[in-house]
Amino acid sequence: MVKRMSKGGLKWLLLGGLSLVLAACGSAPDMSDLNPFGKKYPVPACPKIQLLKDTDTITAYRPGPGRDITDIRFEADLKGFTGECEYVGKDGVYSAVNVTLKVGFDISRGPAEKSRTTDVSYFIAIPEFYPKPAGRQLFTAKVRFPENRNTMRILDEEVEISIPLNTSRKGPGSKIYIGFQLTPEQISFNRQKRQVPKIR
Repeated sequence: MVKRMSKGGLKWLLLGGLSLVLAACGSAPDMSDLNPFGKKYPVPACPKIQLLKDTDTITAYRPGPGRDITDIRFEADLKGFTGECEYVGKDGVYSAVNVTLKVGFDISRGPAEKSRTTDVSYFIAIPEFYPKPAGRQLFTAKVRFPENRNTMRILDEEVEISIPLNTSRKGPGSKIYIGFQLTPEQISFNRQKRQVPKIR
């Protein structure tokens, strides 16, 4: 368990060792929830999940002033996520929505990385709960490069988020953002890269 808030608050759980087939978040509403009288209660859509611009890539350099290609320890790009959501309640009245997701990214080992293991930190944030600590949680993926292999695609452990619902917070309106944990220098570097014209 990464963090558990008091009753009624936002809950974060880190789940390891599970092999689940996850449906995509944001799928069409499920109309199959029926009561004994045959009345349909459509399940709301999942909260919107997206990669946060300017934090979806990371270039990590070795300590020191060098910023040449030979100074790169690793580079990584967020590629998306797999996930599903489940609403808690019945008869169309829901007290919470549980979102389960796995974050995926590509990573390349650079010339300056002497080890074959590295840690890559990323965050998952829900702005409506910020600046409370539960509004932004940090996770670290442990990456180990096999011998003679310097690029990998990583799908990290499952993270479960339980978002409490009320009359003003229905679920589909909640937004969840994913990004790498970056320094101000790394964010500036990403923004500069986006401004470089591409040759078509």
